[in-house]
Amino acid sequence: MRVGSLRSILDECLTALRWGESVETCLSRYPKQAERLRSLLTLAQRVGQTPPAAPRPWAQRTSWEMVRQRAVDVRQGRRFRLNISWGWLRPLAVAASVFLALLVTAGGLAYAARDSLPGSPLYRVKLVTEDVRLWVVFDDSERAEILLNQSDERTKEIKELIQRGEPVPGSVLAALRDRNSRAAGILKDRPQEAALLARMLQQSAAQEEMLLTLWDQVADSARDEYGQAVATLHNTRLRSSGAVRAIKIEDLAGGVLNVSGTAEPVSGGVWRVGGVEVGIDERTIGPPNLQPGSTAKVVAARGADGRLQALSLSTIEASVPRSETVVSGALEEVREGEIMVAGTRISITAETLLQIKLQPGRQVEIVASSGADGAVASTVKPAGTGAGTAAPPTLAYEGAIEGEVNAGGQTNEWTIGGQTFVITPATVVDAQGGAVKSGARARVEAVSEGGQLLAQRVTILAADAKSETVHLTGVFQGMRGGLWLVSGLAVEPQEKAQAPAVGSIVAVSAERRESRIIGRQTAVLEPPGQGSLTRLQGLIAAIDGDVWTVGFARVRVGKEAVVSGKAMVGVRALVWVRQGSDKVMEATYVYVLDERPIIAGQR
Repeated sequence: MRVGSLRSILDECLTALRWGESVETCLSRYPKQAERLRSLLTLAQRVGQTPPAAPRPWAQRTSWEMVRQRAVDVRQGRRFRLNISWGWLRPLAVAASVFLALLVTAGGLAYAARDSLPGSPLYRVKLVTEDVRLWVVFDDSERAEILLNQSDERTKEIKELIQRGEPVPGSVLAALRDRNSRAAGILKDRPQEAALLARMLQQSAAQEEMLLTLWDQVADSARDEYGQAVATLHNTRLRSSGAVRAIKIEDLAGGVLNVSGTAEPVSGGVWRVGGVEVGIDERTIGPPNLQPGSTAKVVAARGADGRLQALSLSTIEASVPRSETVVSGALEEVREGEIMVAGTRISITAETLLQIKLQPGRQVEIVASSGADGAVASTVKPAGTGAGTAAPPTLAYEGAIEGEVNAGGQTNEWTIGGQTFVITPATVVDAQGGAVKSGARARVEAVSEGGQLLAQRVTILAADAKSETVHLTGVFQGMRGGLWLVSGLAVEPQEKAQAPAVGSIVAVSAERRESRIIGRQTAVLEPPGQGSLTRLQGLIAAIDGDVWTVGFARVRVGKEAVVSGKAMVGVRALVWVRQGSDKVMEATYVYVLDERPIIAGQR
């Protein structure tokens, strides 16, 4: 289904009608489709105004008890007998009861389908069974609560698919959108249902946040359903705050972009965040009155025209150290509610988005932050940091940005240190160290796929840099024509340099001459086959002798550790560690990213 088709327009207008908009107002927005829309919208409006049949509560309870007993009979192999006293049931309740009994009788499909996932032949039966249950519920509050429960079930299904490594199909996204839209339509005129309204908004926020991290996990055929689901969730939250404007499907045609950095106004609701232009207006959920010069983090929708519109906004207190840490390494232990990496416990909660089955020995990348009881993971996904992992080896490359850059379009190419990297909707841009612009020094983590380097994370390190110096970290994959191949990138080794063993993780400081990368210094971070090192990326929050606090972790940096750059409180660092003692990791190699602190009070 193409964006702007009659189906998508009809969905948008039906949602608008549920929120009190008139038919004529909807038609005025789409004059070319007005003739076809008028009859459909008029019919929908009349159906919506038809009062529902409302049998007495005891009749509902009796009908449901009959259905439940019939389900027990089917499971125990008893023959079917329908014994209804017709006089006291209203026609709608009778029809629903008979239909439910027949549905259960048909081989017990409803019972068998209750644990099915999207993609299963029984998933449609599961959704139909959920709808049938609502037919005999006549209390609006109860119906809204059931719809929210069903929406929560869609969340669990999506998380299960992601954990299995399967793409998210359109069927589950459409079902999630349908349940949320119907619940919102019921509750919009019921302010007395404060608890349900609060639950709906909290659930919508969590679901939107989840979907915005899963663009690259959604099946290509489900992109339109993805856009509609995110728009429905976002607009439900907007209407609770009285906003008039809404996010449209077209606003999400190119996916999303995560960017953080200094915010500066441009004009007409357009701001530069870390040098990237993005619209921030009443459709953006977050603190009002964004102040110029503050550090902001936005999740922006990329429209079909390449423009960015902020969906969510948060400000980062410049004087408070960031606690978020990226951890890449092998899972040592997997326990109930926690995992162990490099001897450090990291909690797994119901809010943790697991994109991989948790098994000891698997290479993972964890985004975690400090909690009341230690580190808490927000996401866990496969990592490609070493040879032999399921994911391709990650290349970390550092150099100067060259030429014009922008974040428009569904994909975008940036030239960094002479190499071309593709910026995708899954790329995270951290511009807290300087604006995204030509001449800024940037570090990019990327994987080679289909002859392209796909950027996973871009970190701006400084506003200016020497364009001829580069630095890279990756897996040594062997030699080709006298060149070293490091995570797919060809490097000329320094004279008389001895090649490391294939599969080693290496760090190379190099000089760039046109298209050539000439190595100047190489450090072997980990020999092949060991898999004992874990990598931390975070802010140095404290230095107490040889014990540093990097993000949430305490790291001992002894005399045997190699330190590249000047370490100080307030700068970001990459630290390769192994398990130590007394809950303190042992550093083997430290690479300081920033030349000066990025938090106030430490500069």
